[in-house]
Formats: sequence, C-alpha cells, structure tokens
Amino acid sequence: MPLLFARLDPTATAPARKHPSDAGVDVYSNEEATLWPFSYRVLHTGVTIEIPEGTMLMVWPKGRNNHLVGSGVIDAGYQGEILIKVVNYSWKFLGIHKGMAIAQLVQIPVICEPVSEAALDE
Repeated sequence: MPLLFARLDPTATAPARKHPSDAGVDVYSNEEATLWPFSYRVLHTGVTIEIPEGTMLMVWPKGRNNHLVGSGVIDAGYQGEILIKVVNYSWKFLGIHKGMAIAQLVQIPVICEPVSEAALDE
C-alpha cells in the first residue's frame, strides 16, 4: 500500500525514495533558512502524509547532510504538516535551500498493547 501524501503548498517538493529499495522516504525543505552555529530551527516541508493504521514514521537524518535532525515519531493519527527540526552542530553557518532533502522518514509497524499497572510485592 503506498504512503499517500498531499501538498499543503503547491510548490512543495513531493516526498520520494531516491532508490525504490531505500528504507527511508526523503522529505524536503519548503523554505530557505540559515542556521547559526549550534542552533536549530523547525522547517516546513509543505506536505502531510497519511500514515496507515498500525504503523508510524520515524524521523532520521540523511547520511550525506551536514546537520542533525530532531529524531521523533509521527503517529498514524497525526494529520498535520510534516515539520522537521534541523540542528546545526557545527561552528559554521548552515544554509538550507528550498527543495533540499533534510530528513528521511522510515515506516515501522507498531504494536499497541494496553498499559496496566502492576502490583508491587513487598
């Protein structure tokens, strides 16, 4: 089943895999940004993704980028824009260009067992 996406901005770059067998789907900045050394910024992608029930998307950095991303979980119930926290961990300014691949999303199955409190033996 494909991951369905919608552009919230018609100029946004569509999420895509660079190669069909890649685990991650690349997402792209929908804005220009300059990050100061040792700073971060949340960047817009301009897209939303319908995440199938029973799965989640993990946010991971791209291997070739000179920045980190705030790794996280995007749950199946999330319906907003995909936002990526980009972290500049260097002494240099970091330029992000519109259309630049800034992170990858990896779809992972989820097991949702109920949470119950256990009695402690004393």
